[in-house]
Amino acid sequence: LNSLTMKKSIFYLFAVVCAMCLFTACSDDDDDDNKSVTVNSVVGTYKGTLKVLQESIPNISISLTKVSDSKINIELKNFTFSSIPVGDIKVECDVWSSENGLEITGSGNVTIAILGITVPVSVEGVVNNTTLDIDIDISEIPALGSIKAEFTGKK
Repeated sequence: LNSLTMKKSIFYLFAVVCAMCLFTACSDDDDDDNKSVTVNSVVGTYKGTLKVLQESIPNISISLTKVSDSKINIELKNFTFSSIPVGDIKVECDVWSSENGLEITGSGNVTIAILGITVPVSVEGVVNNTTLDIDIDISEIPALGSIKAEFTGKK
């Protein structure tokens, strides 16, 4: 009888251990799509729509290039809105991980050739492995003030 009780105890212990293993989560099961976002994985060209004032400009391309593991360049070539050619915008940005992907922030200058002036520009937003959402703020344009643009695009 003692042997039978011992066998039952071992069986129950084995059953409990198996049940615990069954309900233990593996790290592979976690949703970590944005944790795998790196500077290398976001480098490329994103095509989408740029909204400036009341105007939506489709088929805009913005390129992201790697500077380092914590910096990227964002480049928008031949930026034009309302028939005003602004020129090329290229801003070096800091990036860091967040729950949404990589957060982006940076500032620089853009030369507006038609006016012959250089004005400040800032960029902020988020990028993941397939989408780019950024705000571009061009400040201190004479007679226009500040121009804010929103870009949403896919790689």
